[in-house]
Amino acid sequence: MPELPLGPRRPEESLQDWLYRELRQAILDGRLGRGRKLPATRDLARQHGLSRGTVVAVFEQMRAEGYLISRVGSGTRVSERLPDERLSSGPAAPIEAPPVPGLDLAEKTSRPFHPNRPALAQFPVETWARIASRRLRRVTPGMLAGGDPQGYPALRQAVAEYLGASRGVRCVAEQVVVTSGVQQSLDLLARLLTGPGSRVWVEDPGYFGATDAFRHAGAEIVGVPVDESGLQVDEGLRLAPNAAAAYVTPGHHFGLGVTMSAARRIQLLGWARQTDAWVIEDDYDSEFRFSGRPVPALQGLDTAGRVIHLGTFNKTLFPALRLGYIVLPEALLEPFLRRRYELDRYPPTIPQAILAEFLAEGHFGRHLRRMRELYAERLEALQDDARRFLAGLAEIPAIQAGLFTTARLVNGMSSEEAERLAAEREITAFGLHRCCLRRTDIRGVQLGFAGYTRTEIRAGVLGLAAAWERRRGV
Repeated sequence: MPELPLGPRRPEESLQDWLYRELRQAILDGRLGRGRKLPATRDLARQHGLSRGTVVAVFEQMRAEGYLISRVGSGTRVSERLPDERLSSGPAAPIEAPPVPGLDLAEKTSRPFHPNRPALAQFPVETWARIASRRLRRVTPGMLAGGDPQGYPALRQAVAEYLGASRGVRCVAEQVVVTSGVQQSLDLLARLLTGPGSRVWVEDPGYFGATDAFRHAGAEIVGVPVDESGLQVDEGLRLAPNAAAAYVTPGHHFGLGVTMSAARRIQLLGWARQTDAWVIEDDYDSEFRFSGRPVPALQGLDTAGRVIHLGTFNKTLFPALRLGYIVLPEALLEPFLRRRYELDRYPPTIPQAILAEFLAEGHFGRHLRRMRELYAERLEALQDDARRFLAGLAEIPAIQAGLFTTARLVNGMSSEEAERLAAEREITAFGLHRCCLRRTDIRGVQLGFAGYTRTEIRAGVLGLAAAWERRRGV
């Protein structure tokens, strides 16, 4: 098929906007006639020096708007009836269902450097399948009939034992509640502990999912700055000394990847004890610690019963599992379970039973040890490649734990621009501007390393270097 000629790109116009404008205009003025077959996305990308992802996105948009149609075996063609004609005559066109969030997540997380992607290819699928088969052969009518709002007892016992041994959490199985993950845990806690008129400390930068949960509950969000030692408790005391709760990620900060210092932890617990505030500890990525001594969970240091500990198996094992947990102080257990029952009754029993045996037989601990070693190697590969190829563009600080690190931009780029330039090369670089509430002084992107091979990491870093090079020294 001959090359499809396109006009020049306007200044400041993105590649995707340019391609869409040129194709649409060619259709409207007849240069691309009705029924005309377009080049394959790969060919069109090669002809004009674009990424195939850019071409695919434009084609999908134009199909949704009615300019293009696609049929299996015949490729993509210009529609016989254009959108303006459909509006002016004939029966209404069928309304396309909106895209469902998450359906394209596998494609997005498969390319470097998605921050929350574990090494899924290393998961012991055969072991999991063997336990699942054995567990299903022993399933009882009671397990099929329903479940416990607090969670499967054997799993709660296994979680309590694991947290006590590995994270220093002081709890018994009766304090553990099984959820679908951190986000559901936060939503339930926000409904229970806050509401209109209450104020909540949230890390700035920090996890936007927590901000959403508390905002939806009607609480006022108080962004408290984070530095290399974690949440600045003094600033929280200045901004909202009588806040109802504080949400923190002390083991591995969601935005910057830092670990909260011992002094800040003690100060935070002292504030909660004195004001009867709640501290919601999201033990984010803390299982994967690569250097330094293990830092116990904040909950294990709490002597006043003011800390609520959250965790998840969705990153340590695999995201589709959708199982997490909360360790609640005794005073919150009954009201929390009432809220939980109102929302979704109980978590699914059979996946919990499989996970309980996976933990009890030691497979979880062995998997974590293997992943710590693998992730440490991949982090080192990313740091080495960054020093070699991103010098003068970005710097990667030393981190002690987690699935991602933060690249601090040193060439004048904003987080937004760095993310956009990376996306044009089909690289995921999650800009820190997405995590900020009030702060404008932070420039950087999150780079996940855990889910990518050394070869993929090298290719991704080279892509970032090419994308960001033209902004060097600006």
